[in-house]
Amino acid sequence: MYKAPVTIGHEYSGIVVKAGKNVTKAKVGDRIVSDIETTDGWLGVSRDGSYAPYMAIPEDQVYVFAPTVSLDHMCFAEPVVATIHSMQERNAVRVGDFVVIVGPGPMGLLGVEFAKLCGAKAVALIGLRDDEKRLDIGRKVGADYILYSDEQPEKKILELTNGRGADFVLECSASEKGVQHAIDCARKSPEGRGGNGRISFISLWGEPIRVNLDALSLYQLSVHGSWSWNGRETWERAVDLISRGVLDLDSLLTNRYNLEEWETAFANLRSKQDVKAFIHPNGTDWA
Repeated sequence: MYKAPVTIGHEYSGIVVKAGKNVTKAKVGDRIVSDIETTDGWLGVSRDGSYAPYMAIPEDQVYVFAPTVSLDHMCFAEPVVATIHSMQERNAVRVGDFVVIVGPGPMGLLGVEFAKLCGAKAVALIGLRDDEKRLDIGRKVGADYILYSDEQPEKKILELTNGRGADFVLECSASEKGVQHAIDCARKSPEGRGGNGRISFISLWGEPIRVNLDALSLYQLSVHGSWSWNGRETWERAVDLISRGVLDLDSLLTNRYNLEEWETAFANLRSKQDVKAFIHPNGTDWA
């Protein structure tokens, strides 16, 4: 997807330093984020992204925040957009649902918070043994149950739900085993209308995987892929949520790095030392 030469980087916030003469939605000094999908290519993919000294962004992609909202919180706009799409627009969490989140990365932890915001009765978070730091954050942001992938978490989910299974499952582990957990944890409907066990997949695996899909048919599961969003509607909802401070975003931000430290930042993310690490092209004390 990347078209060299291009400077990567998205999930950003910034300040307008120059605006075209016909621009009306933003002015110099405004604090903004933007949709990465422009009519002329994706920011950070086929046109320069947020690691570049400056970004040129079409006016229609821009969303302006109030000056009281921190630049750190604004950086979460794109992940929040994806969370809204996967847990509300494509396949919705309902009030009173028992929710399972597979994978305690940034999307999974946002999923825990969003499920509670939507009125979930309880949220179970599934992770690996070396996810302990991320699972601890999961507890902090609202997970009622922490389960481990190597302990047959689907059995515990059945116990917690009187044999019914989870009403809603978000799979964001990007692992073969995680997909199987999602299928096996979902609420079963062996007869009747079906669709009671709802699964949203937001992972990308990058290679073929092998899973047992029999439950999709036998138990009439409702499965949706949820990559992308509904345009401005979703972004405006994300901006509103962040602006109102209803999500604990500080707990997910575990480190900051200067641009020159990008290799360290990436290494710490891969080793799960960080959950969300922000890279600052202009220095970590800027703005």
